[in-house]
Amino acid sequence: MTTQSNPMVETPVNTMLLRMAAPISLGMLSTFLFQIVDSYFVGMLGSNELAALAFSSSAFFLFASLFMGFSVGVSAVIAKAVGAHEREKAATLTMVSLALVALVSISLSFAGRQFIDPTFSALGATVEVLPLLDAYMGTLYLGLPLLMLGIVGSGAARAIGITKQTEVIFAIAGLINLVFDYLLIFGIGPFPELGLAGAAWATGLSFAFIFLGMMVILIRHGLIGTNKLNGALAGLAEIMKFSVSTIFMQLLVPTTGMFTTFLLAGYGSEAVAAFGIVGRIESLALIGIFAVSMAVTPFIAQNFGAEEHERIDQAIIFAGKAAFYLGILLFGTLALLGPTIATIFSDDPAVIEFVGIYFKIVAASYSFQGLVAVTVAIFNGLQMPRVALKIMLVRTFALVFPLLFIGSTLGLWWILAGLAAGNILAAIYAAHLMRQSERTWNRPTANAKPWLEMRQDLRKLLAFAKG
Repeated sequence: MTTQSNPMVETPVNTMLLRMAAPISLGMLSTFLFQIVDSYFVGMLGSNELAALAFSSSAFFLFASLFMGFSVGVSAVIAKAVGAHEREKAATLTMVSLALVALVSISLSFAGRQFIDPTFSALGATVEVLPLLDAYMGTLYLGLPLLMLGIVGSGAARAIGITKQTEVIFAIAGLINLVFDYLLIFGIGPFPELGLAGAAWATGLSFAFIFLGMMVILIRHGLIGTNKLNGALAGLAEIMKFSVSTIFMQLLVPTTGMFTTFLLAGYGSEAVAAFGIVGRIESLALIGIFAVSMAVTPFIAQNFGAEEHERIDQAIIFAGKAAFYLGILLFGTLALLGPTIATIFSDDPAVIEFVGIYFKIVAASYSFQGLVAVTVAIFNGLQMPRVALKIMLVRTFALVFPLLFIGSTLGLWWILAGLAAGNILAAIYAAHLMRQSERTWNRPTANAKPWLEMRQDLRKLLAFAKG
């Protein structure tokens, strides 16, 4: 077996993680921007249309998170195989993954279309909003299998270190969505005026482009082919053993959003619409943190396969500090600019007030939310998905849900306080498990003092500012 050069186990740790995270950030930026664009254009149609978009977002992210969780599992096992110089095994794992995704996503899309009304009625959608949801989700479900294949395909590509090409695909898809949103929602030129359904068709076209682009990338890099199915059953067993935990873990993220939407529905459609706007702004704002967590899983998995434990230690420290500092920066920015940003999407005073207060309360916990995200990503890279799932289960059901419910009995703003407190307590719990794991592995990071390191970083920053 010939040993090929592998930048993930050879390039300096911080450099490699930044090199991976930067294109991921750009790709995610374009992806989340088209959600912002959707909100902007749909907001021109009315509050009911905006509320329909907010309801659909919860269901869409629940559906997408199933396959994002699968993608995380696929990425981790493929990256470990590449780190151990088993490239043919990586190709087999990719082919098996895509075949399974095609089967499951088509089945779920068909089922989703049949149960649009009962699903969203259960979430609190009113009779005025349900017809709009039929028009939007009935169309969107047709394109979801293409996006799911693209998501899992991008996870396989990132596992072997391909980030720039995948994120360019997502960036172009965002532009496609923007252009066709304008053309199809309002009926510009020869295009029909489809209203909210036009936004769904625009999004579906972008999904088709993502699918085609990812398949081309995987074919070019030898991860797709009819000769890549040797050991398919063994590969499927390995993927499922890892992915079951990551799937459940990812499903917990939109579950929190859906539960919050359900509680906010009791305070009127304006609160739901505002929360939908907040979700899009928040997704855009947290891109840097998400990108670090997405980069760290395949990085650690490859180095775990190559038994480069010191590089793993460096990655853990880098990811934790990066997430925490980005969270502080976001809080300062959004707490000041939240109401101004809200006016881009709505001129309703109630919506603007909600967005402003949300970012003054919840954004204070972004640093802690970031620590949870990177800790979960680290455990996935270390081939410990059950520990990652444990963190998310405790965060969701033992911390966030009870605090949200208690907050809902006290008032609207207490719901937001419960969400922030849940993020902070979850980070403390995740840090405890991380330190416990490092002690088990007898790693020096078990005795690290992050607060002292952060104080030193602050002193360096102040010294640099003074010149």
